[in-house]
Amino acid sequence: MKNPGVISFFIVVFVIVACSGPSRDAYEVDFTDSIDVVSDNDQDTTAIRVAIATVISPRESFVYYQEMFNALAIHLGRRVEFKQRTTYEEVNELLAQNLVDMAFVCSGAYIQGADYMELLFVPVVNGKPLYRGYVITHKNSEVQRFEDFEGLTFTFSDPLCFTGSLFVDLRLHQLGTNAEDFFGEIVYSLSHDLSIQMVARNVIDGAAVNGLIFDYMATYRPGYVSDLRIVEKTSAGGIPPVVNSLLMPRALRSEIQSFFVDMHKQEETGKILKKILVDKFVLADDTLYDSLREMKEMLWQ
Repeated sequence: MKNPGVISFFIVVFVIVACSGPSRDAYEVDFTDSIDVVSDNDQDTTAIRVAIATVISPRESFVYYQEMFNALAIHLGRRVEFKQRTTYEEVNELLAQNLVDMAFVCSGAYIQGADYMELLFVPVVNGKPLYRGYVITHKNSEVQRFEDFEGLTFTFSDPLCFTGSLFVDLRLHQLGTNAEDFFGEIVYSLSHDLSIQMVARNVIDGAAVNGLIFDYMATYRPGYVSDLRIVEKTSAGGIPPVVNSLLMPRALRSEIQSFFVDMHKQEETGKILKKILVDKFVLADDTLYDSLREMKEMLWQ
């Protein structure tokens, strides 16, 4: 599989529509450049560097994350640098090189980079720190079960993402095959909401997406998912966590944890959580991700 490159969505769509025959090339989509956003706060010039991959949430919701970081900056009396990257691999690399202090990552990226990051806190959604992946297709598709995608076009979001890639890889492993041999064509969208839109528009036959993001869009943009059908769901696994660099001072770590764990108790920050459909943030044990580790071990057997 190629590493994610800089190929526009429109070029990928043209290639998919124009090409015929049983091509199994994997095309990749990059819909945005990396950006750095600084939250204004002049009390302290020591910045808290926060990274997030664009794949983790619908693009329209990033304004709410910015609000969250602005509130954190005020609470800490420090500047907060918000570093947005395209892939989880890029975010993991920032953590490995200690170029950021904390990051919002997916569960797959967390277990991949456990040697150079630490579990900081996790979101609770619908009363649990768990989530599922959805395999989706267009409502008019003839696909009725996962096996029906053989020879069809399919999109993943990110190679490190459990819901956006890994669980489908395991599913195919159990069938005695792999993505390159099973699907007619593969696209890396690098965005769950973009994957959803590509299937809804009949550009791609199917996709593996984060159930939290699908449900978010069903709430705020129901027209985006009204033409879609869920073919299969994964079992529940540990929800995408927020992590910190191993070099983060213990006192700062505790202060950041206190801020996020208390967010739902405060009127203004509680509103932010509601906008991103998060009940609250809680501290969690690393064992929350043991089931995913077991799945990954099965994949590499």
